[in-house]
Amino acid sequence: MPKPSRIEKYLKDYSQAIACDHWPDHFRYSYVMILPVCGETTDCLHEVMATVSTADVLVVVLINRPKEHPKTSTWKQQNQQLIDHFIESSESINLNEGVYWCRTAASYDVLLLDFNDHPFDANRGVGQARRIAADTALSLIQQGRVTVPWIHSTDADVHLPASYFGCTDGLAESCVALSLPFQHVSEDPDAVSLQSHYDFKLYYYQQAMRFVGSRYDYIPLGSTLVVNAEAYAQVRGFPCRSGGEDFYLLNKLAKVGHINQPQEPVVDIKVRMSDRVPFGTGPAIKQIQEDQAADVAARYYHPQIFHELKQWRAALLDFYDSKQPPEAPEVLNNHWQIKTVLDQAYQQIQSPKRWQQFIDEWLDAFKLLRSVHVLQQDMPPLSQDELQLLPAYQDILAYKDVG
Repeated sequence: MPKPSRIEKYLKDYSQAIACDHWPDHFRYSYVMILPVCGETTDCLHEVMATVSTADVLVVVLINRPKEHPKTSTWKQQNQQLIDHFIESSESINLNEGVYWCRTAASYDVLLLDFNDHPFDANRGVGQARRIAADTALSLIQQGRVTVPWIHSTDADVHLPASYFGCTDGLAESCVALSLPFQHVSEDPDAVSLQSHYDFKLYYYQQAMRFVGSRYDYIPLGSTLVVNAEAYAQVRGFPCRSGGEDFYLLNKLAKVGHINQPQEPVVDIKVRMSDRVPFGTGPAIKQIQEDQAADVAARYYHPQIFHELKQWRAALLDFYDSKQPPEAPEVLNNHWQIKTVLDQAYQQIQSPKRWQQFIDEWLDAFKLLRSVHVLQQDMPPLSQDELQLLPAYQDILAYKDVG
């Protein structure tokens, strides 16, 4: 009997996919995209897909809301209006309880997953929504109802470019996910100004990770993420978290393959202050606005943090040959109990190549971010003007990976 594939094993043992019991055999699609929706307008999907030129697309729309949120009753009403709109304005088939296939007048159809009457725990939130939607998309791929084995993930505040679904064409086998480029857009100049501070933080940290030498040098946004189906199954899907589910999924994916960061297609993301999730872009913009009102300048990581982190990582990589743990920074050595970590790993690893792989996987995106925060205790953040004056910052900015 043949060994089950990774996808088959995942769907059997870990999946939260929703069954589509009465799916007609002739419903076939090339592409699938997941879209969690909470408290959006009835035309939200039209705005997301307005310029997409690709036909033969299935959009898995998962209607959700969190429990015990001050706006949950309002969102329930808005969600119901959207559900009614989908069902009444299209040819629809009820595939299961709360599951509807809707044929639209556009170039895409909708698989509507209605969780409006079953709100998610506040600690699971959008991660739970993406997990169920992506697992359902994976199941459709496994069944042959979707032919291109990639799961596209986005949000209701985006405008997708015309060539969006062509981004997976011609990718190397080592590629397990794409982190697409993006730009924030708004007709409100004040909103654009607020967003620019947060975008600076994102791009600064990304460049700093490249300077450190990390493979985790992407910007994790659920709205710009495309994941290979088999790799998604291999790392057991989205974590069910109220935020950061994109960060943790990419952290797992980067350990099993390459995260591609193409120059295009560029995803337009609308600037808006949102409280649907406890942290992320929306809450960050709201905080920046409040800080500005209090005359508090936006502040960013001290660049010396990344210089010390770069040297510390280099010493970890050299340990296999040198047998010497890093001498500094002592605060990181103590925080991670680094001598114990290195001694235990050295007893099990037999080659320099495997040692480098171990360090790259052990010092992952989470540990890097945590290390930055540990070092920040002795190096307080700076304003953007203060950063510009420091050679340490300019060195990070000028760094280019030639490897």
